[in-house]
Amino acid sequence: MKNIKIITFITFITFIFMLPAIASAATLSLSPSTGTFNRGCTFSLAVNLNTQNAQTDGTDAIIIFDPTRVTGTNITPGTIYPDYPGTNIDSTGKITISGLSSVSQPFSGTGTLATIDFSVPVTAPVGATAVTFDFNPADPTKTTDSNVVERNTVRDVLSSVTNGSYTIGSGSCTSQTQTTSGTGVTTGGGGTTTVVTGGGGTTTTTTGGTTTTQPKTLPPAGSETLTFTIAIVGATLTILGIIGLAIL
Repeated sequence: MKNIKIITFITFITFIFMLPAIASAATLSLSPSTGTFNRGCTFSLAVNLNTQNAQTDGTDAIIIFDPTRVTGTNITPGTIYPDYPGTNIDSTGKITISGLSSVSQPFSGTGTLATIDFSVPVTAPVGATAVTFDFNPADPTKTTDSNVVERNTVRDVLSSVTNGSYTIGSGSCTSQTQTTSGTGVTTGGGGTTTVVTGGGGTTTTTTGGTTTTQPKTLPPAGSETLTFTIAIVGATLTILGIIGLAIL
């Protein structure tokens, strides 16, 4: 009977220490994910990575766009990886961004993989258009689409992507609008730009060269990740105490 309890205890401990690995599910997203961009104007999209606790050796982002609606003009690599061996814009509507970590230091956390500049041709058809990641969640072994490679395993931990859905308009460049959740930038008509910084930050509004800064009210009470971690640790310690008493 005591041996069964010990085996149960060891199995439980193994499961607890596997939780961080199970939770590793990286994401890629475009920011802003929505907006209206007008003919003859320019805009930029950030390609953001969240490794969700995974230690990564590198990331490949393959992005598809309609070249009759928008034109990719430039890629500015981010700083989350020390090496960007492959960045390319294809005239047929395909963008490739590859970032690699150093041998001694993997990347884990959140950050901007790269920023892509676009222009809208003056002849672009107005209406909806999309900028999307080439990603097949049903085939994690596929190597030709977007992927996030886990450290020392060659395992793709990319679990989901956030694509962009935009509207091509015919107004002026100052009337373009774009919205980003979290840390957001909304550009409205008349050259008014509002930047909202999350997590106890500020709201800054600039209109006609006059800037007004206001404290952001009701900041988030804490980190969701930290709260989740503390909850797991607390539950683990409680269960360990119960199992320990049972074994004794």
